[in-house]
Amino acid sequence: MTARFSTGFSMALALVALGLLSGCASVKSTEQYYIPYTMKAYPPKPPDAFIPIIGKPPREGYATIGRLAFQSYNGWNFMRKSMIYNAQIHGADAVVLKDVSSNTQTAYFQVPPQFDYVPVTGTYCKNGRSYTYTNFVPVYQPGYVQPYTNTITAIDAEMIVLKK
Repeated sequence: MTARFSTGFSMALALVALGLLSGCASVKSTEQYYIPYTMKAYPPKPPDAFIPIIGKPPREGYATIGRLAFQSYNGWNFMRKSMIYNAQIHGADAVVLKDVSSNTQTAYFQVPPQFDYVPVTGTYCKNGRSYTYTNFVPVYQPGYVQPYTNTITAIDAEMIVLKK
């Protein structure tokens, strides 16, 4: 008789798969969302260079060199690191965050009903000897619907260089 995975194990496996799929993004993958505004190329900044993220551009003395706009399920920390990474590789001195928004979505996944087979061990006596046996007894596990939420964060930022 074939034993099936238990509902708890199936649920854990699904959550691990979901976690792995959602955590696969790297800040390097956000390079594709950068749009240059100028033909001039600026030398990249070192990876440890401080790049401020500001809400308004300076009053004067700057040039906008590009734009980074995208959305992700990976949260604000990922978005912040992406802005800094893109500013560093494109030679920007600062990031002007024009807009940020987030949207929480609730979705559902369904776990179908199934039978789990539980081993039941017993003993019996025959001709003065004691024997053990194991039977697998089907146990019905009802299905259920499980909600989960995702928060999508979107940014629209401009990369600027300061005129000296």
